[in-house]
Amino acid sequence: MEIIELIQSISSPFFDWFFQLVTMLGEAPFFILAIALILWCVDVEFGYRLGLALLTSNLLNTGIKEFFRIERPIGLPGVRSIRLHTAGGYSFPSGHTQSATTFWLSIILKLRKKWFWIFGCLVILSVGISRLYLGVHYPIDVLGGIGFGAVWVLISNWIFDYTMQTGKNWAFLFIIIPMYAGLFFVADVFYYKITGAVTALICGYLIERRYIKYQVRAGLGLQVCQVALGLTGLVLVTLFLKKALSDTALCDLLRYFMMGFWVTVFAPLLFKTLFKQ
Repeated sequence: MEIIELIQSISSPFFDWFFQLVTMLGEAPFFILAIALILWCVDVEFGYRLGLALLTSNLLNTGIKEFFRIERPIGLPGVRSIRLHTAGGYSFPSGHTQSATTFWLSIILKLRKKWFWIFGCLVILSVGISRLYLGVHYPIDVLGGIGFGAVWVLISNWIFDYTMQTGKNWAFLFIIIPMYAGLFFVADVFYYKITGAVTALICGYLIERRYIKYQVRAGLGLQVCQVALGLTGLVLVTLFLKKALSDTALCDLLRYFMMGFWVTVFAPLLFKTLFKQ
């Protein structure tokens, strides 16, 4: 509590705006855009590696929250909480911080540049501090998010590397079986959504490697067209599925599966067909 109050002692309209902007670096819209750009325009293999680590890290985070069930500091005397729509569920560990750690550490390990180590760590720390400034987490939540995120990147990368190097795709069962078993124990609807997205990612990876073999090499203008087309399609698919499917957990799983399938299969196949890759 003392740490939260100390950080919030600098409260001002500027810092309210600044830390809300920083905390967006740990939210789904940023990650969806970043992974789509990497997958479609930069590096297909790394896009799948990053997507797998990030999505399954969110599954792990949701499961841990359900296990510990620690309430957030929202509403406690002396704590000022804002941007509450990003603070659903339980408190430990911080989902924003864990996602940011998973995302930026994955890129750090990919680039292996000293300057990016510094930059990435600063972003992770900034996202963690933003959650304290916004009054939606305790310091232990932030530390837990960093710890779980870092460890999971190593585990996820090991599973992905094993399948890449050996061709033994059954290794994905180490993720799939616990993930679907968790549906019987985790009540959070977010878990269902991420389960659908992870299923789409793994299916998309297997289909892409065998049948599509998408190449990212293209001029800047062509890449801009592909991204615009891909994101437009994703928005249309999302809106259609939102109207077509009912508001239940299983429909959420199916909805996010189809959205993920668009990003990993339909969009690359469309690009390859239209632009004659």
